[in-house]
Amino acid sequence: MRFRAALATFMVSAGLSAAALPATAATNVVYILDASNSMWGQIEGTAKIETAREVMGDLLGNVTDGTTVGLLAYGHRSEGACDDIEVLSGLGAETPEALVAKLTELKPKGKTPIAAALKAAGDVFPTNDANNNVILISDGIETCSGDPCAVAAELAEAGVDTKVHAVGFDVDSAAREQLECIAEKGNGSYYNASNASELKVALAEVVEVVEAAPEPEPVPEPEPEPTATQFFFDDFEGADLAEDWVVNNPNPDAFIVENGNLLVLNGGLGGFPTENSPNLIVLKRDLPAGDWDAHMTLTGELQTGQDTIWFGLYKDNANYLAGQFYTVAGCCGCAHAALRNQKKSNGEATEFTQPVIGKGLGCGAGYETASLNAETKRLFAEPVRISFHKRGRSYYTSLDLGQKNSDGQAIIHTSDILTSLRSPGELAFAFGKWENAEGEVLVNVDSVEVIAVE
Repeated sequence: MRFRAALATFMVSAGLSAAALPATAATNVVYILDASNSMWGQIEGTAKIETAREVMGDLLGNVTDGTTVGLLAYGHRSEGACDDIEVLSGLGAETPEALVAKLTELKPKGKTPIAAALKAAGDVFPTNDANNNVILISDGIETCSGDPCAVAAELAEAGVDTKVHAVGFDVDSAAREQLECIAEKGNGSYYNASNASELKVALAEVVEVVEAAPEPEPVPEPEPEPTATQFFFDDFEGADLAEDWVVNNPNPDAFIVENGNLLVLNGGLGGFPTENSPNLIVLKRDLPAGDWDAHMTLTGELQTGQDTIWFGLYKDNANYLAGQFYTVAGCCGCAHAALRNQKKSNGEATEFTQPVIGKGLGCGAGYETASLNAETKRLFAEPVRISFHKRGRSYYTSLDLGQKNSDGQAIIHTSDILTSLRSPGELAFAFGKWENAEGEVLVNVDSVEVIAVE
């Protein structure tokens, strides 16, 4: 439910001009005074309406700087109308003397439409982002079938710092229970007064509460910066693979460690990975127990139009979770390259794919095979990095091809996330052709690194 009317509507209904609206104040207060027929009841020989006028007159004549006041009354113009609610003054629209004069004119007659009065008070606030307060002074219970507790709750929810306070003036137990409910649901306070002196004290207390400086927001504890520790690193120095690595289906003629690089040459795979995929290189050591990032930096000659780089976790051909960069040859603008995050669990495949060279997947990508191969050759002539990431039970792939946007920032291609409840295998990588095609795939791996992230 909305309690703030459009600004133009508010100005017309309250009889204000644009010049009369104040700048945003530190504290906004709208008083609601019960002027229903019961306010003619007497306490110590004086009508309650007279006591309320006197106490509120003193209050309105001494408004603190930084507080902007509005005034609303109900039940003073008609004996039986539930819409007898009047905004006597919008926020800051009247002088203190004018407000006191308006109180003097009130002649209690009618009913007690508290819920509707609360709604009307909410509409007086020009914004919901200020210290807005409603102070209701009433001697009775709702008599127009409204639900003032619900309205108070909606008022409090509608504003960043909106509160509804209630002052019960000579009320019975039923009225007190309802007024307490209004204050509770409105995030405000309830005050009880049985005579003139108690009413004066109660209103002074509620004004002190609404004008009090808000408690400063607690300074949030800074989020701890994630710490990254190198867990494993191999830059392929030496004459052969380190003992940490095992090669599945090894073809010694197609890989060599030389001059600080691992060179892998693959001719044809006919699908990937398969039981016969040659030179699937597996890291035979435990990975970090928590989150981690695995990075592989490489250059290469990928020009078959069916090239693939595969990096991730491998258990067997029916169970793995890995990232894959691959190219697709094609005519008529259909050639493209893509990044895929793929999972097999007991042979059931799930994957996410996104383009990294070309405008899309399939036809419409905008590349011919010759153009795709030329672009791939250009990108892989310089070091690129493919990474595989674990966060909890979530896994994703990222790829840095050395591309930059118009602001000179690196473009990092990142896959969607796949989930595995258990570790899907050991860190592994392989290269080749995902389908038979002419030519060879030569990859030069500079390093593999695993970073533990805490």
